[in-house]
Amino acid sequence: MKARYFALALALCGSPAMANHTIDLNVLAEQSGLNTRQVAMLFGASAAYPEFKASYVQVKRQFTETIGEHRYEALLAVYKAQQEGRPVAAALLRQAESGS
Repeated sequence: MKARYFALALALCGSPAMANHTIDLNVLAEQSGLNTRQVAMLFGASAAYPEFKASYVQVKRQFTETIGEHRYEALLAVYKAQQEGRPVAAALLRQAESGS
């Protein structure tokens, strides 16, 4: 019984801090050497961009080479969870921020 209350308390305490964290596409663009539109293409609805078919593979390759594959996957998971209004685990946030 106490374990349930403890788990609930942990969930409630962690949620507000995680809710305030957002992914800034401008910062990712600066870090990766891409422009914001290219980064948005990687994280958003890719097919909405006319250049998608011609440049998606190259843009994703440049982004993952600069940022790292694991960090890219973590950033993508966090971004999608935030767009859907789902909570994000603290460990996933740390991985998205640092890449480790």
